[in-house]
Amino acid sequence: MTTESDLYWQTGAEDAAMQGEHAFVWRAMLDTIDADLSARRVLDAGCNQGGFLRLLCDAGAIAAGYGYDPAPGAIADARRLAGERPLVFDVAETVPAGWERFDVAFSHEVLYLIDDLAAHAAAIHEALAPGGVYYAVMGVHAAAPTMADWHRRNAERLHLPALYALDDVIGSFAAAGFEPAVARLQVGFIPASGHTTSFPASLEYFYDHKLMLRFAKPAS
Repeated sequence: MTTESDLYWQTGAEDAAMQGEHAFVWRAMLDTIDADLSARRVLDAGCNQGGFLRLLCDAGAIAAGYGYDPAPGAIADARRLAGERPLVFDVAETVPAGWERFDVAFSHEVLYLIDDLAAHAAAIHEALAPGGVYYAVMGVHAAAPTMADWHRRNAERLHLPALYALDDVIGSFAAAGFEPAVARLQVGFIPASGHTTSFPASLEYFYDHKLMLRFAKPAS
């Protein structure tokens, strides 16, 4: 995961705005997964301000949530906003040492930022308990036309790795020992502002190209 992520989360106000924009995607993620989160240990890779984990505490009754992100300002906000919830946050590029035995892991638009997918897949595999599942939402990939165009325009400025094909992503996780599967994200209503200058293109993106990848670690 590139340290250039700090370019995305520059101020508390920008962080808060981004968190609000993602709320409908987080709901779609919960509508798509096929796991019971109640009393589970959950990892959020690239957690930003920790909003998704707070949602899982409040609505999903998870036992504990752990989130890491390379942006120190975002993690400082995550710790402040956690309140009394059973949440732990750390500034890190990958799964921090000692974080292990998670039942479920999540990420939202993190995979396209990662330079070494094989290393990320191996780190998540190691962090999950046997039978654990990693749900990764990915819309920035080679098969999404609007995102491929966005990547061409911004890759140099944001120091992004080459745009990944979905087959390459799936192959990296299969090589790490995961059983891969893919679903369309179960998106309902989409806010009509704040995403793109062309709302019809936004609909196509969210309904057809923003996918949930499920990587299951075998139970034995």
